[in-house]
Amino acid sequence: MDYNGRKLVPYIPPAEYDKVAYEFLEQFYPDALKNPMPVPIEEIARTGLGLDVRYVCLSEELDIYGMTIFTDGAVEVYDLDERLYDTRIFKAKTVLIDPEAVKKTNTGCKNNTIAHECVHWYKHRYYYKMQKLSLPRYANYCKCHVDQLPESKDEENIMESQAIGIAPRILMPKNTFIEAAEHLGISYGKDNRIAISTLADFYGVSKQSVEIRLEECSLL
Repeated sequence: MDYNGRKLVPYIPPAEYDKVAYEFLEQFYPDALKNPMPVPIEEIARTGLGLDVRYVCLSEELDIYGMTIFTDGAVEVYDLDERLYDTRIFKAKTVLIDPEAVKKTNTGCKNNTIAHECVHWYKHRYYYKMQKLSLPRYANYCKCHVDQLPESKDEENIMESQAIGIAPRILMPKNTFIEAAEHLGISYGKDNRIAISTLADFYGVSKQSVEIRLEECSLL
């Protein structure tokens, strides 16, 4: 994997997403590469990467799943009780997860969001730390939106796409995921709905995420 020398944006083609996920797990949770098992992503975020994971409402519209903070400073969050935006100070290495935003989607959204933010810290922190701020008291961060890529710089769209692609591969590492799917008898032309639901519950992800992963692994 190469970095853009000027802006430190990692070059990770989609064909290498599984490799990045493998390297991540090899460093932080190698057991998941040996046998099928749920990946304790919040524990990895806290104890492996040293991230401070907090649950904070981020927007009135509930259109932001999470945020990774790369430098100390002020961040705008939403106060549900007061129905107003408020500015709070957070330290670098803080991950904010909006519990209301993830709640309105599906049961696997929280794990995927935490994995997504882990990818941002694991691969993208150098880019964000390099960015110059017009208002130094504000933190440098990335916000991860619910339904779309951020309307921001091309570099940030590239990194958001990387996090979207790598996060589910961390939660469902290829080789052991295939082993689990084959154990349940998943195959072409079969009614796999019960098996897909079982895999979703086992890995703590959504059924849609399982279906996409099965297609990526050429099992559907």
